[in-house]
Amino acid sequence: MNWNLKLRNWHRDFSYFYAGLLIAFSISGIALNHRQSWDPRDYVYDTIDVKFDLPKDKEAITDEFFRVALKKQDIELELNGTAWRRGGYNLYFENAYAYINPFTGEGQIESFRTRPVLGQMVDLHKSASDVWVWYSDIFAICVLLICVTGLIITKGKNGFKKRGWKLALIGVVIPTVLWFFL
Repeated sequence: MNWNLKLRNWHRDFSYFYAGLLIAFSISGIALNHRQSWDPRDYVYDTIDVKFDLPKDKEAITDEFFRVALKKQDIELELNGTAWRRGGYNLYFENAYAYINPFTGEGQIESFRTRPVLGQMVDLHKSASDVWVWYSDIFAICVLLICVTGLIITKGKNGFKKRGWKLALIGVVIPTVLWFFL
C-alpha cells in the first residue's frame, strides 16, 4: 500500500470518527465567541422582583441578612452565598442568580435553565475533567493529522505545491494580522 493511500485512509477515517465532535465544537465555539451578547449555556425563564431595606452598616449585610429578608418576601429559594461584584450584591441560588443595587436595594432574581443540546455542547467545550482532557488531547492530535493529511493528499494542479500553500499561507496570515489588532 502506498503512503498517499494510507494518508487518504487516515484522513477519511479520522474525519468520520470525529465529525460529531467537530460539529459540536464548531457550534459551541461560535456560541462562546458571542457570550458577551448572550449566555450560550443557560436562558432565563422566570424573574422575581425583590427589594431589600439595606442597613446603613455594611457589616450587617451578610448572607444571613439576605436569608431573613428573602423569607420576609415569601421567596422560598435557598441562598447558597453572596458576593460583592460589579458594584452591587450578587446572590447565588441553585439555578438562579440576583444582582442587588446597593443604593436602592432593588433587584431581580433570575431563574435559569440549561439550553437543550447547546448547553451540553458548551459544557463539553469547557470541561476540565481528567478523562475529557485526555480524550480532547487525542482529538486535537487527530485534528492535526486530519489537517496535515488534508494538505498533502491532493496532487496535481490543486495540490499543496501548486495552489494549496498559497491558501495555507493566507490562512495563517489573516489570524496573525487580526491578533495584532486585538
